Amino acid sequence: MEYRTELMRLIDSFNIQAVEEFKEAENRIVLDSKFRTIMKKKDYSGHIETLRRVKNSAQKIDPKAVEIPADDTLAADIETAFERCLLTFSNVCDSYIKMQQALKDKAEKKREISYGEFKELNRKTRDLRARLNSEMHEMDVLYSDLVEYVDDDTHEDFGGVQYRTYDSFTD
Repeated sequence: MEYRTELMRLIDSFNIQAVEEFKEAENRIVLDSKFRTIMKKKDYSGHIETLRRVKNSAQKIDPKAVEIPADDTLAADIETAFERCLLTFSNVCDSYIKMQQALKDKAEKKREISYGEFKELNRKTRDLRARLNSEMHEMDVLYSDLVEYVDDDTHEDFGGVQYRTYDSFTD
C-alpha cells in the first residue's frame, strides 16, 4: 500500500506548500481591497509573484507518477479528484493574476480598466474559487476514506504528523 502513502504525501504537500501560501496571498489581496486602504499603495507585483510561485509549486506535483493498481478504485478516485483540484487551482491562480495585473496596469496608468471589465474578472475568479472549494471538499472526503485504510505503521513515515486536509478552502 505504499502507493496510497505516496498519494497522501502528494496531497499533503499540495495543501502545505501551495494551498497555505495561496490562502495567505488571497488574504493580503482581500485586505488591499478594503475601502479603508483605497488610497494606500498596493503591492500588485508582490501578489502576482506569490500567485505564480504557488501555481508553479502545484504544477510540479504529478499524481500520475503514483502507480495505482487497477483494482483500487478508492485510490484511483482520489487521484482523479486530486488532478481536478490541481487544474482548477492553476486556473484560480491565473484568474487572480489577470485581475491583479489589470489593477497594476490601471494604477501605473498603463491602461484603463472599466468597471464592467473588472466586474467580469472578479466574477470569473469567484466562480473558479467556488468550483475549487467544491473540488477540494470532494477530495477531502475521499482522502479521509483513504486514511482509514492506512495502518498505524504508516504514520511513522509521515514523521508523526496528523493527517489533515481542509474541509473548506476558506478556513
